[in-house]
Amino acid sequence: MRIQHNIAALNSYRQLGSNNNTVAKNLEKLSSGYRINRAGDDAAGLAISEKMRAQITGLETASKNANDGISLVQTAEGALTEVHSMLNRMVELADQSANGTYQDAVDRENLQKEVASLKSEIDRISESTNFNGINLLDGSLAGNGTSANGLVGGTIGTFRAATKDLTGGDASATGTAVDYTKSDTFVVDGSEVTVDWSTLSSEDRAALQVDWTSNTSTETAKKAATIMQNAINSAIDKTNQETGNTISHVTVKNDGAKGFTMTSGLEGSGASSIGIKGTPTTDASVGGVVLGIADGASSTEVTSLATATSQLTINPANANGKFSMLVNGEAVEVDMSSSGLTSASTGDDVATALTTAITAALTKYDTAKGNTGDDAASGKVSATFNNKGQLEITNTSGRKIGFEDKDGGDYAKVLGISAEGKAVTGGGLTLQIGDSAADFNKLTVSVGNMSANSLGIGSIDIGTQAGAKSAIDKIKAAINTVSSTRGDLGAIQNRLEHTINNLGVTSENMTAAESRIRDVDMAKEMMDYTKNNILVQSSQAMLAQANQIPQGVLQLLK
Repeated sequence: MRIQHNIAALNSYRQLGSNNNTVAKNLEKLSSGYRINRAGDDAAGLAISEKMRAQITGLETASKNANDGISLVQTAEGALTEVHSMLNRMVELADQSANGTYQDAVDRENLQKEVASLKSEIDRISESTNFNGINLLDGSLAGNGTSANGLVGGTIGTFRAATKDLTGGDASATGTAVDYTKSDTFVVDGSEVTVDWSTLSSEDRAALQVDWTSNTSTETAKKAATIMQNAINSAIDKTNQETGNTISHVTVKNDGAKGFTMTSGLEGSGASSIGIKGTPTTDASVGGVVLGIADGASSTEVTSLATATSQLTINPANANGKFSMLVNGEAVEVDMSSSGLTSASTGDDVATALTTAITAALTKYDTAKGNTGDDAASGKVSATFNNKGQLEITNTSGRKIGFEDKDGGDYAKVLGISAEGKAVTGGGLTLQIGDSAADFNKLTVSVGNMSANSLGIGSIDIGTQAGAKSAIDKIKAAINTVSSTRGDLGAIQNRLEHTINNLGVTSENMTAAESRIRDVDMAKEMMDYTKNNILVQSSQAMLAQANQIPQGVLQLLK
């Protein structure tokens, strides 16, 4: 018999510890209601469950978004109900004024006063109707090219990030002493970033204090470039953290042994730029002495060092032709045959030529339609070359516009402003009605400008019989426009209601699936707890018995 090691007691003790751990897990699951409380409980199940939870949260939020969208649509549609009522009253007044039994100076003048008042109220409703501060009827939610930036063409150009070549100065002991207490404020992609050079170590400072006008070591220049790049990017990280911006890191490389090249990290955008604010040379800062950046006009003005450079991916000369612009569905010829674009033309040159051609086309359109004053479309449609390399059409005419080629040509396609050229109509308010960022989970609500001018009734005057007759058709056309808009809003509301129903069903099923993975079966867990609790008590009893076994040795000593 052995007394140094009680194997039976050790075994009982091990079983007791295992049973205690199992009971603890049973209690944790019963008290939390979850089968998985930590990754160790079911690693794969936890990963699947968390993914499902994210989707469920997205679905529930999307349902709330859709309900908010319905409220927005109802607000706009309710306001248009009153516009409809006023337009119907205006038809009544115009019909009345068109009758030959009234005098211009007295009767029709009074009728016109009411029409003018109704037009003012329509304008007020157009300007003031809003949902959560978002104007709904002033044209800011217009789509199909009826709002500012309403049509964006396909990409016809690319941008190279802003790059600045800098010539280093003499920062050695015999040159200009660098004042590390002076910070440099760089303007990177339009955002200010202040670099505190005083945080540089003595070793880093020594690496910068070189006569860069006569330096011959590329390794020395490379080390200095890395030090400055790290300092600037650390300042960018700090700025991003403090302001919530997402400024991209810059790159600083040595240009041989004597110079440096600074490049913005914002690729493919015309917004890429590098500038500096202040007087680095006068301050003898790192920017002024090491990088050789000259002073700006003042300490408060930004001096541009470099901007993005663009290169067109089309040959502008291929756009010298004729194509159609659709104005409220009516084709108007745009003639760019004599625009003078060449293969060397820039994106801005193309935008200027297109604006000129559009203005000329709309001038002819206005003449043919008899549009004058506020009703005229000429001068209200223009093109710009945006930061993404696209032609962006700004339209404030209140009319729907688009572009298409004619007679087998492809001039509009070359410019990227036709459907074949990947043009998209913008404007509108986008609702997020799904759990992902995919396009099919977005719904755009577009409402045109509902002001009197945009409805074509801004200039009506029923103060004369002839004016009243002319006004009747214009008012009825306005009624049709409002009816069409209300119909669109009603269709959107119906769609959103179906969307909410679908989201609810999907969320319910996803929740059930997640519950099967994550939640504990209380009955089964209680059964396991009862079993394990008995085992704990049993192992405790057996451990007590095992501890008594060595006592038998005492019998041999009697």
